[in-house]
Amino acid sequence: MIGKLLKVFYSHTRSLEMLYLIDGIKKAVRLDANYHESEKIKKFCHDQKLFLELSDFKVIKAPDAGKGGYANIVKRLPISHSEDGLYHLYISRDKNIAKFLKILENKNDDRSVGELLGYPKCCIDFFMKNRERQQKIQNDYILPTLENSNGFKFPFYTNYAMRYFDITLLSHFPHDFNCKESIAIAKKNLECIKKFDKTLAGNFENMLRNAILYTENEGVFVFKNYRLENNILEYNEILPTEKNELFKLLNQNEKIEIISKNKIKTGNKILDNAGFMVFT
Repeated sequence: MIGKLLKVFYSHTRSLEMLYLIDGIKKAVRLDANYHESEKIKKFCHDQKLFLELSDFKVIKAPDAGKGGYANIVKRLPISHSEDGLYHLYISRDKNIAKFLKILENKNDDRSVGELLGYPKCCIDFFMKNRERQQKIQNDYILPTLENSNGFKFPFYTNYAMRYFDITLLSHFPHDFNCKESIAIAKKNLECIKKFDKTLAGNFENMLRNAILYTENEGVFVFKNYRLENNILEYNEILPTEKNELFKLLNQNEKIEIISKNKIKTGNKILDNAGFMVFT
């Protein structure tokens, strides 16, 4: 099933959203797709007896700095605009839910959209509280989530930073990396993946159980095969979103000092306003 979904939806993130919908875990999903993709998705939904609504607008994504081409900010354009863009697709087993989701997004009602997509109330409240400030940066909520969270060691279920590598068990920013409701959703989703592909589930879990350095503009870095002792992290493999100067520095030193969850030192360089997290 997952292999079939990947042929239509291309990424694990989008494919697994559809898997959760087909398996009955989610009652609706919202996806982005270009025209060519949307035609394939329409056929898939018809064959699966799913209802699909297409947005009355297109969106142009503005790639984040340092996130490997990932974009958290979009600009809406009229559907008739000549510029190529992406459509929002609203999909559900219930025709009315798909239509309602489209109406809510047309009204910019982010709170109700989040509720219909099944996000926890605590996480929706967190998103709404931080939305205005984050949209002025890159609309990424990793640092606010870390600020809300106690310490820097968390359960792997809420590792949302790995979405920049097409790996996640959540489709929303958790308000806290210890959020119980988000963990419960992630556990259900992982069990669903296991049911269809135990190897993929194991690979996801292994990748989510890592140490991560997050920066707003200089990249996201995953430290594999790490050892953490007395706030010194040693590692021999890094997975980066960007192979830039910071990546080179991290590669050369093969260790970082964790001064706090928002400040680290590597070589002679100190990074402020970063985010360091260990997911176990």
